Amino acid sequence: MFVGGHEGDGRQPGRRSVPAERCPEPAAAVCAGVEVGLLADRALRDRAAGQVVAVFERSFYAVIDGIWICVGRTGIGSGPLHVLGDFRWPGLTVGDPVRIAGSILWVAGAPLANLAARSVWAPRAAPHWSMSSLRRGLDAVDAVWGGDLTSEGLAVAGSGHVPSDASLLVRAARPGLAALGRVLAGSDVDADRESGLADLIGLGPGLTPSGDDLICGALIALAALGRIECRNALWGHCRPLLDGTNDISRTHLRAAALGYGAAALHAAIHATMSGEVAGFRRALTALMEIGHTSGLDAFAGSLIVLRHALRER
Repeated sequence: MFVGGHEGDGRQPGRRSVPAERCPEPAAAVCAGVEVGLLADRALRDRAAGQVVAVFERSFYAVIDGIWICVGRTGIGSGPLHVLGDFRWPGLTVGDPVRIAGSILWVAGAPLANLAARSVWAPRAAPHWSMSSLRRGLDAVDAVWGGDLTSEGLAVAGSGHVPSDASLLVRAARPGLAALGRVLAGSDVDADRESGLADLIGLGPGLTPSGDDLICGALIALAALGRIECRNALWGHCRPLLDGTNDISRTHLRAAALGYGAAALHAAIHATMSGEVAGFRRALTALMEIGHTSGLDAFAGSLIVLRHALRER
């Protein structure tokens, strides 16, 4: 169903042939107030072309000249791959053509968005922080990180310990979580082998499996902390394992390897680092709206990294 991507910057060799456009269904006026993620912006060049590769209720994914984008309504939140607006697209199917002509994004033969005055979203730089502010932030997390909030997915892994009565999913993740801990400590050169990080890649149900979300959160938190060498080491272990998950999740993992993820995740990481309790609560509310458990699973990976940073000082 999904189109495969090429390693590195998400590009694929060559240009895909574009199916002939079918007669468009009636569509609303072209949306002009468009926000574009910094990675999606690379795809939105005049005469670029591609196709729809997945369709959901509030969004669809397309690959344009080998670059993945996610076109969605504003409520899905900002992110590096997102093209957001008050869109009303016609009924879409996988394989429908997508193209840029001048400043207009066309989908399935209908004009969808005017990109001329688009704003480009990028995450803010990491805030000033200290060990005391991080400790304050983690205390705020610990006040709410439990119960129903962490009962599904891998969110409980962000609490700093895995309970003995953990779910089957969490128990399946234990070897991978242990391997992640060794990578953070710089003590495991075989984290990608059997019973290592390979146990996390593709682990769990959903469009982006819980194990992938957790790794995304860890990669982004490492970048926020400035631990680029460790971030690169973790990605080096994960990169050969990407065949173990789906195309869309691979795309998000590649973005995370560059330090980019959902705006709500960046906000939660930054608020925790700087000890901004009110900011963390706002970000947590937004995280809970991302997928079924994806936002919380990703933040669990970030929390593993942030807790490790506090312990090692």
